[in-house]
Amino acid sequence: MDTMVKDGGFVPGAGGLPKVVEGLSELLNCVRLSLSVRQGRFAYDRDMGSSLYLLDRQEEHAADRALAMANEALLWLPGVRAEAVEINDGGMVFTVSTPLGEGSVELGEL
Repeated sequence: MDTMVKDGGFVPGAGGLPKVVEGLSELLNCVRLSLSVRQGRFAYDRDMGSSLYLLDRQEEHAADRALAMANEALLWLPGVRAEAVEINDGGMVFTVSTPLGEGSVELGEL
């Protein structure tokens, strides 16, 4: 079990306390954190994070680069892989496969 984090803060659950997630939701929460944190900037683990903030979303092969960057950031999560990405004006949406199933993770501007 873990507390759900989004956009730099806790997601409120019942009674205003941080929402608790487990299973696939917990794993997708870890993926969201790993992809949204700038590599080297997480105080508790300098190896955590991604280089997605460096991506030029207008370049010709931006989607391929985004997948490569995402999968590099997800190496610490066994069996977790970014399979597809949709790049839009507001950010990116990754389709992620995990040992617990498939899901999607939306990232805003990084």
